[in-house]
Amino acid sequence: MAHDSRYHPEWETISRYIRELFNYFCAKCGNNCRNIKDKKMILQVHHIDENPENNDIENLIPLCASCHLKIEGEARLHAPYREKQMELFENQTYYTQMREMRNDALAKSRCLNDKSKYDRDLDAYETSVLEWENMYSDKS
Repeated sequence: MAHDSRYHPEWETISRYIRELFNYFCAKCGNNCRNIKDKKMILQVHHIDENPENNDIENLIPLCASCHLKIEGEARLHAPYREKQMELFENQTYYTQMREMRNDALAKSRCLNDKSKYDRDLDAYETSVLEWENMYSDKS
């Protein structure tokens, strides 16, 4: 399968990091997607701002395939009216609800229980992203 140039060359590593950071739980429905058999429950990583080039850790949220499809559909349905996405996000803006959903899921995943581990992982992630970006920008 050809690499989609909109995504970071190391997208598989980045998305695996996010899935692991959230202990393989969907941030929307809360289901454990680690050992699943149903294709609707495969855990994917969603870009909150819908920009696949923005791989900032705060912009990434794990969603099962079913929730991801619903959120993507809702975002596209209301694209010209992003501030008025009421059906799925209960009268809150898309970004506000997604950030709250992400923060709640991260807390539930118990990643924040060991804050030092989370900080070390975040530092390692950010360092590796910078290294990847430097490596690939040098090749351009």
